[in-house]
Amino acid sequence: MQLASIPVTDKDTAQLATIAWYSAGNMPPPSAIASLAPAIVRTPDALQAVSICFLEAASRNAIDVLRLMRASCGDSTYMIAVADAGGVEFQADLFEAGADDLLLEEGTHHLLRCLLRAKRHLTVVQSYKQQREDLQDRLDTWQDGLDHLPTPIYLKDVGGRYLGCNTAFSQFVGAEHDRVIGQTLSAFLPEDVAEAHRQSDLEVMRKGGVIRVETDVCMPETGMRHIMLHKACVASRDGGLRGVAGLVLDITERKELEARLTAAAERDPLTNAYNRRKFFQVAASATERANEPDARFAVAVIDVDQFKSINDELGHGEGDVTLCSIVDTLRTHEEEGVFVARAGGEEFFAFFSGENARHAAEIFERMRSDIARYCQVVTGVGAAGTISIGLADFDPREENIDHALRRADLALYRAKRDGRNRLYEAD
Repeated sequence: MQLASIPVTDKDTAQLATIAWYSAGNMPPPSAIASLAPAIVRTPDALQAVSICFLEAASRNAIDVLRLMRASCGDSTYMIAVADAGGVEFQADLFEAGADDLLLEEGTHHLLRCLLRAKRHLTVVQSYKQQREDLQDRLDTWQDGLDHLPTPIYLKDVGGRYLGCNTAFSQFVGAEHDRVIGQTLSAFLPEDVAEAHRQSDLEVMRKGGVIRVETDVCMPETGMRHIMLHKACVASRDGGLRGVAGLVLDITERKELEARLTAAAERDPLTNAYNRRKFFQVAASATERANEPDARFAVAVIDVDQFKSINDELGHGEGDVTLCSIVDTLRTHEEEGVFVARAGGEEFFAFFSGENARHAAEIFERMRSDIARYCQVVTGVGAAGTISIGLADFDPREENIDHALRRADLALYRAKRDGRNRLYEAD
């Protein structure tokens, strides 16, 4: 075997790098090939770095050799089989095995034609290679830019498999970037959750445009998070579907802040009972939705007995503890349908709707009894920390809640006058 590397000097074949000659029979290159350089430099490993390779094709053994060399060199080397004219079938087999050209006759002009064809081919190959490198450079630049963004971004094909993502997304699902590509979401989340997201993918592919989805997800590394997904349908150049692009916004902290702000707007900061404004919102909403002829509601005004004596004798701290204890006891009955709000000071409102309104007196008696047992304190004026209740039921078609509360307040006044720690129903 002889493998030689020949630097190209001919002006018509310049910039083709090197030429290699391969002969299984250890034959020297023909004079026309050898004349391309003043000397042949033997380089057994030259095949991996040459632009053009001449292969002696004196026998059918060259078919197998050509296949191996093509597999080793790839498309970056222009393979020229050097042979006698041979038969058409043998020449076809050489091309089938990977030959790019045939040199069938001796002579410089025949060689030059092969080299010019090689030059044209290699110029195109080099151009494609440069284009691929430029494209890869642009892709790397985009990927690098996306990887610097803290927001998870991804691209899926129509089958739901990830085509690309940034570092933030791979960290979000708890997997390396290379492990994400080619996988579906079911590889990272429970099947039912992944299927729900798959259905939203199908929806955006059907409708086109962009959709937003809010949901809770339990991620492997970060636990339960509340996220907002922006999904967009990605079309191919021919108008078909390429897949879905998505952006994941982790809005857990924002939702927690919204919940705190909502609680601050709806609840009393001391007792955590609902405030007066929330009470009227709930009552108004419930009465406006009441369409049944026999719809009934009930409201109550609740006052803490002898509360001033608790503050005066035991201090305002003890008064606050008493208020919180009373609210905690009242709220244990929320499952029975009572909605309790602090109206101000030591006064509370309560609201019942539906079937619970018919049993409001019974429920309030249990509440009053529990508070007397667990929240009562003794002061100089006697028992304190119990509650007095004025209760009024009403039909929203005949009476508004303000009028019902006035009747309940009159009933409360009678309860206080007649000894406190009792419930009176309005006339």
